[in-house]
Amino acid sequence: MTTHNPTHSGGCLCGAVRFVASGDPVGGNHCHCDMCRKDSGSGVSTFVTFATGSVTWDGKPTDYESSPGKFRGFCPKCGSSITWRNGANDSTIDIRLGSFEDPRPFKARKHLWMRNALESFAGIDPDIDHID
Repeated sequence: MTTHNPTHSGGCLCGAVRFVASGDPVGGNHCHCDMCRKDSGSGVSTFVTFATGSVTWDGKPTDYESSPGKFRGFCPKCGSSITWRNGANDSTIDIRLGSFEDPRPFKARKHLWMRNALESFAGIDPDIDHID
C-alpha cells in the first residue's frame, strides 16, 4: 500500500535559502493587502499554507516584523520574500507561490483583504471565497 506524501521544494532567487514542504498544503490565498503588495512589488501576493512542522530548511529566512506579531521571511543574501507567518499561531506558515520550483500543483482557496484590492485584480477566480 502506498501513501500519498508529496514533497514540494523551492527557495530564494540566489539559492542561499532552500526549503522542502512535505505533504499537501492546508491552505492557499491571494492577498490584496497594502503590505503584501509592497513586499511583493505586485498587485497581489499568492501564498501556499503548510503546517510548520512539514517544512524543512537549508538556510533560514530572516524575519521582519511588518506589523505587531506578523513576520515576513526573506533571504538575508538576495532579499527574496519567501514567507509570512503569524507569531501568535506557529502551527502554519505561508510560503510565497513564486518560491516553489513547481507552483503548478497549488490552487488558491480564497482572496484576502478585498477592500484593498486593485480593481484590475478583484475579479480573479470568482469561484473562490473573497474575504474582507
